[in-house]
Amino acid sequence: MSNSPNSIIGKIKEEPLVPLGFFATVGAFLYAAHGMHRGNNSQTQWGMRARVVMQGLTVAALLGYGLFQSTRDSKTSRKEDFRTIDWDKLEQDAIAAENAENASAPPQSPLDRLIAKAEAQKKMSVFAPESAEKK
Repeated sequence: MSNSPNSIIGKIKEEPLVPLGFFATVGAFLYAAHGMHRGNNSQTQWGMRARVVMQGLTVAALLGYGLFQSTRDSKTSRKEDFRTIDWDKLEQDAIAAENAENASAPPQSPLDRLIAKAEAQKKMSVFAPESAEKK
């Protein structure tokens, strides 16, 4: 078995309270079931209450580890990986492309322009068939 963080052993080492809470919950339930089998109402009630407490503590441990993990991830995330967007340049490029499209194409009906635009987007789509990429 490997001890990588994604393996079961790795997760148990990383979050030891969760399996401990699981076994405590099961133990309390078995204690209550044993009391029920013997007809001891006091033991049954105590066991069921202990089960609820242990189950709540296990859920709290899960939430605590999740909160800890999310805060740790947000501190270590790489914000410098993202490029800033130059909105002015993007707008100028869009206007230049639109002007070039309007200057080179003869006047068309709105329906023809819509069809041409859809065909152009279809050719540039990541879902386009491979034959379109080779052409």
